[in-house]
Amino acid sequence: MGEWNTIFDGEVEGRQVAVKVYRSSIEADQEDDEGPAVRVTTTSIDEFPGGPEDDGNTLLVQRQETARFVTLEPYSLDDLEGELMEVGFSPEAATTIARKVPV
Repeated sequence: MGEWNTIFDGEVEGRQVAVKVYRSSIEADQEDDEGPAVRVTTTSIDEFPGGPEDDGNTLLVQRQETARFVTLEPYSLDDLEGELMEVGFSPEAATTIARKVPV
């Protein structure tokens, strides 16, 4: 029986990121050409503009931050960077996160 091992738990581009790798056995990992199973959990910060308040001289826009969790389980390590960019990470941050996964 295997388990998920956390290999990174920190902040990237102001967002919490946890990278986990599933290890079942040495034999199974050697047979898998796609690399280890990877799970990345991150927060997605969405800013929704509130109602504008106009005092006659300036326009103030209130913003509300909401956090929700996004879990990525790419088919292969080659897909990980693209999936990270799809949820809002820069190409540099996606590369940094993907490099945390041991191959």
